[in-house]
Amino acid sequence: MPEVSIITVYYNTPEELLKLFDSIEKYLEPSVYEFIVADNNSESNLSAKLSSIKYIRFNENLGFGKACNRAAEQATAPILFFMNPDSELIHNCLPPMLVAMKDFAVAGPQVINSDRSLQLSFGPFLSIAAEAKQRFLTKHERDVWVQRWIAQKTAGPFYPDYVSGCALMIRTSVFQQLHGFDEDFFLYNEDVDLCARAQQAGHKIVYIPSAQLIHHRNRSVQKEPNRVKVEYRRSQILYYRKHLSKLSLLGLRLYLTIKFVLQWSMLRVIWGR
Repeated sequence: MPEVSIITVYYNTPEELLKLFDSIEKYLEPSVYEFIVADNNSESNLSAKLSSIKYIRFNENLGFGKACNRAAEQATAPILFFMNPDSELIHNCLPPMLVAMKDFAVAGPQVINSDRSLQLSFGPFLSIAAEAKQRFLTKHERDVWVQRWIAQKTAGPFYPDYVSGCALMIRTSVFQQLHGFDEDFFLYNEDVDLCARAQQAGHKIVYIPSAQLIHHRNRSVQKEPNRVKVEYRRSQILYYRKHLSKLSLLGLRLYLTIKFVLQWSMLRVIWGR
């Protein structure tokens, strides 16, 4: 039995997926892992090129969480490691994470960008104020002061509210206890929701800076920007409905309504209507 089942959801990023697979083969011993690809009906079927792994192809795009759940049903290891297909190993990051899993239910590594700057791959649970801060930090992520803040925050293991689903490790037993990702989240915030439910069930989450990997970020979602915006807002509203008060949900809806009314008004000014 492998120690960890590595699961990735693939959607129209063939070069990135093959690069991820090459990095896994390069840095990990075959006996340690199994690699499972959940193909969300991509244009490029890579099952022939990846014949040595478990390759599950769906007839439609199931979304991230549902595809992860279907792949996890095929996993045989006691630990699941969800990785985005546009991520890449730069060393064997598993040992410190597997050690952490003895005491924690969920763990995330230090994620870095393609240029080796630190990526903001953790955060607080969602609220209007928390999201505003997180968006501001993400927008300025490569600025020196944000890089310094991330470095100081991640100088040693610490315990964020959530770690990003781009690289999220979880005990298989805990994942099953939580019934996996909530499949109502098609894209975005399913990782925050999973971590929230894990903590509500009494489990602990840890960020491990001694484990590193690269996340090239958003290669697949960049191809469908309009749909991504819609799915982000849908997932945001769903999270607020599940985890926050009715007043918080009302505040979010009012904010979004005002935002889009102002945008529409600006369009009318631009087009002279």
